Order: sequence, then structure tokens, then C-alpha cells
Amino acid sequence: MTPSRIVLFATLVLYVTFVLWYGGSGTPLTAEETEAMLARIEAGRSDEEEHAEAHDGDLLESFRVLASQDDGDEFYMLNLMRYREKALYPPDAPYDDDPRAAANRYSRAVLPALLARGSHPFLIARYAGPFIPSDASAGTWDQIGIVRYRSRRDMLDMAIALSASGGGAHKWASIEETIVMPIDPIFDFVFVRGFVAVVLGAIGGGLAFALRKRTA
Repeated sequence: MTPSRIVLFATLVLYVTFVLWYGGSGTPLTAEETEAMLARIEAGRSDEEEHAEAHDGDLLESFRVLASQDDGDEFYMLNLMRYREKALYPPDAPYDDDPRAAANRYSRAVLPALLARGSHPFLIARYAGPFIPSDASAGTWDQIGIVRYRSRRDMLDMAIALSASGGGAHKWASIEETIVMPIDPIFDFVFVRGFVAVVLGAIGGGLAFALRKRTA
């Protein structure tokens, strides 16, 4: 096999590996798996996380409902967020009360956990005001986020990691109110797989062309 063909074959292998890792279609969670994962989230929660979540309802029950709707496929989470005037940490926590600093700590914790599980932010935007009135638009929001998850299993696994590291506490310390809802894509223009194919194809094709010219 010529060097140029080796490069093209390696490029193809890299792309297939990426597609398999990026996933988006898998096996739904069973009730037993869900409860085991929720128990691990509960076991790892820090005092700071429990202190903040006490003001925001039962997160574990929300995870349970989300998992009960699992079809194994990729999905997005739409987040409407309003920040606190002061970050809500326990009095003995080693952090200041700046809610944006708390949000930045959460971002530094969550981004690696997302990317390691084939998930990523799709859109982070500033709220620009209501248009068609609804209950969701009754308040003023600071930020809107849409996050792609490879599966509900990956989301719960990420929550386990954040619970163990204490990273999740910073989200609840920074957020005054949030509306979070899962959305399943019917059709979208998030051509991540296609984008990666184009980039790898350009790199592999360029290298193969250079090798052919060099050996000609």
C-alpha cells in the first residue's frame, strides 16, 4: 500500500472511530440502572451542593423522571438561567459570593466532563427579552444554553462525576432560578459529524496529495 493510501485509510479509521464515540443511539436505561446511578449521585453530593439544592427542589427526582423517558438516543437540554445576586454557599465555604465566579467554576468543572462523554454546548446566549408571552417568559433571564448529550445515560454519568468532584455545587450556588427541559431533535443543522468529516478529509486528502507529489 502506498503512503498516500495509508494516510487516506488512517483518516477513514479516525472518522469511523469518532462517529462510534460520538454516538447518539444506544440502549435505554433500565429502572435498576437508573436507581444505581442516582444512589451514586446521592452518595457523592457535597455539603455545598446539598445546601444550594435545598432551595431548588429535588434534583434526584428530576433525574429519575428524565431517565424514565430514555430511548437511548442523543438529546438536547434547553436551559433558561437567572443568576443570584450573591452566590449561595455555606458560610464556611472557601468561596466569595460572586455568582458569576461561581458559574465560571461550574463551567470549568462541567466542560471536561461533557466532552469526555461525547457531549458539548451547542449554544450559549444572552436573553434578549420576551416576544410571545408565556409562563416561561414571565421573568427576566440572564442566559440561555442548549447542550447536546450523547444519551441520558451519559448525562447521569456526568452528574456522578460532578457529584464526586463537588463541581455541581457551583451551579446551584450561582443560579437563582432555572427552567431546564429535554428536547429530542427531529431535524437540525448541527452537522458535527459532517464537520469532522470535512476537516479530516481535508487534512487526509492534503497529506495524501503531498505524499503523491513527493514520490512522483
